[in-house]
Amino acid sequence: MGLIKGFVMSLGMFSIIPVHKNSWNDKYMPFVILSLPLVGMLIGIIWYALAFTLEKTSVPLLIQGAVLLFAPFVLSGFLHADGYMDTADAVFSRRDLTEKKRILKDPNVGAFAVIAIVGILIFQFCAVQVILDTQKTLLVFAFIPAISRCVVGIATLNLKQVFETGYSASFKNAANRRHTIFIFLLTVLLILTAWLIPGVSALPLLMGALFGVLATFYLYRQFQGL
Repeated sequence: MGLIKGFVMSLGMFSIIPVHKNSWNDKYMPFVILSLPLVGMLIGIIWYALAFTLEKTSVPLLIQGAVLLFAPFVLSGFLHADGYMDTADAVFSRRDLTEKKRILKDPNVGAFAVIAIVGILIFQFCAVQVILDTQKTLLVFAFIPAISRCVVGIATLNLKQVFETGYSASFKNAANRRHTIFIFLLTVLLILTAWLIPGVSALPLLMGALFGVLATFYLYRQFQGL
């Protein structure tokens, strides 16, 4: 029951998928980050279903790529893109730690954020096109959001937070080691499942997860916290 409640809360917080407006309950806060990879799985399934549907139509390949590029951003309410842009502004400012923390909370968009988001959009568009051109099955779309959120979940539950207040700190304080083990085992299961599905290339998924770990530790050193 706790995991189901936490999943609904996580869904309402980290996606645009509608949930009951009274679904939030502090009692189930420990399960919110635990459920984050499950939210990623649902987003991934929707992403795959959209890719599969577009493949069966006469929509030009470039238009398919554009739609699939924006789909995960839209489904997550652009929440992660917003955080990515704030982080880029802070990191590339090359200021001291205090100033970087101030920039993280600054609602204004800086030049570094714009450059960073344009860059990632270009790379993601290219990645989507490569999948559409070369993959025998589009099922890889179902795995990407889940595995990326597994990395985020493990990091959130185990690393010191930059700010001692806020949702992220509350989630970390409410969780325990079993939650980390659950997410880690889910990560392994997802990668193994992808490996066993004919036509799905699991190596890029594994490399993406490892890149996420390296990026996490780089940013942790930059901010002395997550």
